[in-house]
Amino acid sequence: MELACHECGFKGEVQDFAFLCKNGCPACGESDMRQCPRCGAHVMFSRAAALEKEEMQMRDLCRELAGIERSDKPEVQKRAMELIGGLRRMNERWNIPQLGDFIKQRSRELFF
Repeated sequence: MELACHECGFKGEVQDFAFLCKNGCPACGESDMRQCPRCGAHVMFSRAAALEKEEMQMRDLCRELAGIERSDKPEVQKRAMELIGGLRRMNERWNIPQLGDFIKQRSRELFF
């Protein structure tokens, strides 16, 4: 999940930002206070907002993966592997059985 610093504009994965503490409560929506690796500013990371963005991103990636035809072209194979890897990582958080099945199916169709 991507996070951006409001001070310097640095963008990176949330893991790139050092964890400082939890903020909020489960009823209101938890968030993390993180530190920008570039400028040191404190940045809020909202799990709810990030998951909402990720849900939309998963749909877009699935559509793109569904549209890829089997090919011997290295650039097509590379893009398919990037999509499959990204969707697998996302599904580790979401644990959607249908998405897991789709990833396996497309892997078989494209690479076996």
